Amino acid sequence: MFPVTSSADFTVERTSVIKEDTGIWSPAWDPDGESIAYVAYDESRNQQVFTIGIDGSGKMRITDNAARKWGVAWLEGGITYLSYDTDGLQKIFITQPDGTGTRKLLDEKMRQGKEDKDYPPVFGEVSENRVTGKILFTSYDENNNEKIYEINIDGTGKKQVIDDDKRQWDPDWNPDGTSFAYVSYDDSNNIQLFTANANGTGKKQITFDDVKKHDPNWGHDGILFVSFEDRFASGDKLYIINPDGTGMKPAIEDGFKQKNPRWSNDGTKVLYEDIDLAGNKQIKILYLQKPEVIQTPVVTPDVTADVSVTPGDVEQTPSGKEELPEEDAGNNLMEILFTMFLVITVIILAMMAILLISDLFTKK
Repeated sequence: MFPVTSSADFTVERTSVIKEDTGIWSPAWDPDGESIAYVAYDESRNQQVFTIGIDGSGKMRITDNAARKWGVAWLEGGITYLSYDTDGLQKIFITQPDGTGTRKLLDEKMRQGKEDKDYPPVFGEVSENRVTGKILFTSYDENNNEKIYEINIDGTGKKQVIDDDKRQWDPDWNPDGTSFAYVSYDDSNNIQLFTANANGTGKKQITFDDVKKHDPNWGHDGILFVSFEDRFASGDKLYIINPDGTGMKPAIEDGFKQKNPRWSNDGTKVLYEDIDLAGNKQIKILYLQKPEVIQTPVVTPDVTADVSVTPGDVEQTPSGKEELPEEDAGNNLMEILFTMFLVITVIILAMMAILLISDLFTKK
């Protein structure tokens, strides 16, 4: 169907915090992995989109209105976020990293987002195909069901991707652009993770429990997602799974609650939203350690090299035993035959002696 992208090897080398603010959320990597965009409150307690370097420098506000904002994604052509339009519907907006050129991605009278407080299902941020530039997002169809759509960054070419009777939401592209992960209901009405080809075919379910899942993010080393685990008091916990559905495990063992996981494009870092017991939110970065690969040298014999054999050299057989010279082998054969002749002669003489003795006793 499509190539499986690596295994879910996930070893954290170190963790860092983007500044020490405790009221920021919805992080997104820039394509180069050196800055992030996120949502936080401004001085008037309005939600705004900001950018900042991962070292905490260069903070910049790029929006300036009072509408609530969430679902940030940083694309090659700009920064997108979800917010409320003047008609009261949630829409996808796009702006440049310097805050200029803000517009709606798609100007239509249809909801294109949901806030976290409304889930399930959470629509999630948009996802850009790194190969084709196509953007996946969630909206409603004519029957008011959540469906996954594809669109160009200029707002043209909208089309529904998966044609079935299930509700689907929260899509995220595979890094190679050939497939995507998304959330939907299984036949038992449980919320599960699925994958599908880029054209919507080849739908495959990869989780099979009854725990709610959301916010999948597909990286080079697996699919990160948030699982609402009832066995944890916090609920939202960060998990990782292989694209074929194997190897599911917690990505982070400690901490209270995690949301919005985001792989960096090069697969070396993971950005996520960390929430403590008091509800304070911080943006953290996991720097990942790749498993060490030991290279075994391969020796290729030089078949063109001249080989000289000295009289002292011993030719090796495939079994590793020394092969005897032809003359020695002939001598050994003669020794074996002579020994057999002696043994047979002794046996014959012994039998003749027994017969002679037996004959003497008979005559008496």
